[in-house]
Amino acid sequence: MREPFDGAEALDALIGTHDHSADARNMAAPDWSLDLPSAPDEERAVLGAMLLSAEEAGKIAALLEAEDFSEGKHARLFQSLKTRLAAGKAVDGVSLASAGELGQSDFAAYVDCAVRAGASFAGAWKAHARSLRAVRTRRDLIWTARRLIHEAYRPDCDVPEIMAAAQDSLSGAKRLNMSLDTSPEALLDVFEATVRGWSGQPLARSGIGPLDRAIGGGLLPAEILAVVGGDGSMKTSLALAFADQYLRDIGRPVLYLSLDMRPERIALRRLLPVAEAGEKSLTAAIADHPEDFARVRARRAQMDAGRFHIADGPLRLSDIESLVSRLNPGLVVWDYITATDGFRSEMDAQRACVSKLREWQHRYDATWVVLSQMSELAKAGQRQGDFAGRASGGNNLSRIADTQLELFLDEAEPDAYEMANGIVPRPKLICTVTKCRSGVKGSSWELDYIGATMSFTGTAERVRREKKRKAMFTRE
Repeated sequence: MREPFDGAEALDALIGTHDHSADARNMAAPDWSLDLPSAPDEERAVLGAMLLSAEEAGKIAALLEAEDFSEGKHARLFQSLKTRLAAGKAVDGVSLASAGELGQSDFAAYVDCAVRAGASFAGAWKAHARSLRAVRTRRDLIWTARRLIHEAYRPDCDVPEIMAAAQDSLSGAKRLNMSLDTSPEALLDVFEATVRGWSGQPLARSGIGPLDRAIGGGLLPAEILAVVGGDGSMKTSLALAFADQYLRDIGRPVLYLSLDMRPERIALRRLLPVAEAGEKSLTAAIADHPEDFARVRARRAQMDAGRFHIADGPLRLSDIESLVSRLNPGLVVWDYITATDGFRSEMDAQRACVSKLREWQHRYDATWVVLSQMSELAKAGQRQGDFAGRASGGNNLSRIADTQLELFLDEAEPDAYEMANGIVPRPKLICTVTKCRSGVKGSSWELDYIGATMSFTGTAERVRREKKRKAMFTRE
């Protein structure tokens, strides 16, 4: 009989002691003949507990899956019992024997194993079920490691793709381990441990005091802020305000996914407030006043301290996950979601990205600021006073966002003085909180901004719509 499989020891032997020179690569193949972990006695004990009590069998069937059993006949029996329970059929020995699904001697052997293992009492099978799930998780980890090793040796290995697949597998293994205990106490234990791991309370804020208070003080790790608006509505500027404030307050790295705008434009935009100059003036300074431009760059670099990262598009979901996994940012700005590469339509892009984002919330502790262009229909609705936060590609992002902000440039009519002097009044930038779990949903704010530097002063004033929406129902 083989010794129990030690996954860590096997991987150490595989990647820690091999000669990785060109001459030795062909000798580095792993030994796939090693047995995978299994627990046949516990599998029999759990099945015996199901055969002894229909009530306990229902509980076991709700928690385990056929894949938790390593032996084929055990997996088939479990699936058969689960199917019978779902159909309201009995799972006692006589019924199973008459149906030809289990002989009397096999029935007795399973029951005897449950009794000897102490799994025959109500709830006593739970420890064995947890053990089965842990062993299955180990098997999944080994298969993931095998695939990684196999793919890594291929010259044409798609590194982001294989890393994303491995992350999916590892995430699934983690969920399997947690799925046996669904009590509120267990969930709170996990959340409590997560919060204790934070340094203080790392809230992501915009630096615009009234707006931050309106959204409950800021965003916690793993929360999602959706910023929705039409072209030129300063979505990027607001996202950069969150990024810069996060660097000042928290100090963890920030990742900016520049899928819409060229990355050098984002880098230049971040210099404007430092230089207190507009984009055209700063661009001219590169040639006309290189020393001044160098000083502005040095000042920005000092403020960033290497913590701000810009990734250029096109980027696939696997590329994004690879970046997040490698950089471990505290804040990720996704500009913008439907520009993610690899999809036939904006609807397909948003559905896939939102699904992946929901998964990443549990995998990474980053706060997400996700930008989305507003649909033409929604922009027309804005002009009519309808603020519903509809983004291009559908409402999937709105559904999972913890907070959603809708930006709108309200064109002002010039007064008599402005008309006489040919002055075009600056549009008002209105930010409406269309969704918020802990703040003031429905509140609208005029954000004070500096047009030349495309930045914010930090002040805002609450405003209300001139045209109030009428109630649809009245009392009889």
